Amino acid sequence: MNNRPLVRKIIYLITIGVLVIPLSFIALPETRDADGEIKNAGGMLSRLRDQHDLSQAKLTEVDPASETMKLASLGLRGVAVNILWLQANEHKKNGNYDGLRSTLDALTKIQPNFVKVWEYQAHNLAYNVSMEFDDYESRYNWVKKGLSFFKQGIRYNKQDHRITDGLGFFTGNKFGKSDEKTSFRRMFRSDSDFHESMSDRIDPEGYELREHGHDSWKMAYQWYDYSRDMVENGAARKRRNDVLFYMFRPAQLRNMGLTLQTEFPTDDVIQDGWRGAYEEWTDYGDRELFDSTGVPVLLRGTAKVEDKIAELRDKLDTLVPEGTRRRLKLDVLPNSDLAPEEQEEYKFLSGIDGDQLASDQQRRLRELTQVLGRVFDSIDQRVAMEAELENQIPASKVALEIAAEQKKIRSIGRDSQTVNYGYWESRTKAESENATVLAQQALHEARQVWKQSLYDDEYDFDYRTKKKTVTKKGAISLYLEAFEMWKPIMEGNPRLNTGQLGDRVAKFMVEYQQMLAFSKRDWPKDFPLQKMIDLRDRDGSRDGLPTSATLAEMVE
Repeated sequence: MNNRPLVRKIIYLITIGVLVIPLSFIALPETRDADGEIKNAGGMLSRLRDQHDLSQAKLTEVDPASETMKLASLGLRGVAVNILWLQANEHKKNGNYDGLRSTLDALTKIQPNFVKVWEYQAHNLAYNVSMEFDDYESRYNWVKKGLSFFKQGIRYNKQDHRITDGLGFFTGNKFGKSDEKTSFRRMFRSDSDFHESMSDRIDPEGYELREHGHDSWKMAYQWYDYSRDMVENGAARKRRNDVLFYMFRPAQLRNMGLTLQTEFPTDDVIQDGWRGAYEEWTDYGDRELFDSTGVPVLLRGTAKVEDKIAELRDKLDTLVPEGTRRRLKLDVLPNSDLAPEEQEEYKFLSGIDGDQLASDQQRRLRELTQVLGRVFDSIDQRVAMEAELENQIPASKVALEIAAEQKKIRSIGRDSQTVNYGYWESRTKAESENATVLAQQALHEARQVWKQSLYDDEYDFDYRTKKKTVTKKGAISLYLEAFEMWKPIMEGNPRLNTGQLGDRVAKFMVEYQQMLAFSKRDWPKDFPLQKMIDLRDRDGSRDGLPTSATLAEMVE
């Protein structure tokens, strides 16, 4: 009789038994006394988990119900999770929202530390389920349920800022940008129960704006501030590159200013909001950030780097024969994007001393130089090669320094463009100033008269003296006065002409144009914002407003 199989089984069992003893010591958990003091640090695995903050108690708050669910799945958590996800989708499809909530609760008990579970299902409630209802009150309530569900995930993911980031995004996006934003924000302001439910994580007083009440954008700001504190206090690892991570918090304040201006006349509360947005945005721009390639950048540092390049080029030009740079610039002109006649124009203007150029010639030279920037940036090495023998080494070193600074410019430019840094710096600064507040108020007052269809001035006429006395200004006059107030603002901040603020002002100009047509009046020859119209037309905006060229043709 062959006993070999039996012998092998006995050997296996003995081997397993022997191995269980060292494994039990290695995996031994730590023990504590009644006062919470450590009596035994446990085995090697327990000490390693504690050393690297990987234990469940370190990562999250341990939920007994969650541990029970894990045991109930008999180690088949993956299978259980898949089944529950299928059930959740089925409940949603059938409109069984109570079943959906209970299934989601069970799902998070099994996978409480998987952020995507919280994120996906919070999105499901706030976006998908809410849209199944016709009335905005029900939609609003399901958005709240989605946010409340999402917030529960914080306690299980204390070292991950993605949930608080998500709460910031959902709050801003659903209450501030959705089709129902007007109704949602009105309900949000007076929803004391919802604000109370959030008070265990953020302070409702921190997002209350005096007479304008609680603001959803300021709540979003608080959630992003929560994320930033987690990272800067070392409680969480940063999961985005610096440029994006540090952008989200100040961006909520500018969004607040934009939205409030559509709801209320611009006042000191809104101005204070814009002032805070400007301060935070410039702090963001002055912060040393690391881009996606690991290069440190300052978003506000473009001007400083450009000054450094100008200094280095002056230094390089002293090491080569006089006129070398200009000669090489003219050599590369045919490789540029300028038309032949523009190339000749550049040759003429660049050959005149700067102090001899008229203001419009200086402006034109800057425009042409900007177009030529790409080809001109590549000639510094060629300039260095023109140096005499004794200056070739120092000239080459300077050219390499210039190339390094140009790399910074390219990096800054790329990241600055990603977040539209320059525009929002100009916008938040302008909106925080008194001149813009008064201009915004003037447009608002003019529009109130426009809504009443009171286009022309009301006046008394004295038949004896043949004089008119205006008793009440109409919308046409009020709009024109407002545009006069906007003129120094737009001319002093060229970036604003073609951005969102420019679009807003252009909309009012279109209304003004329509009123002139209704009243059979011509477009003013000295219209205050004519330069803005021309600039927007060159930039590709199609506002339908008369450009200077169009007006000149009409005169002819």
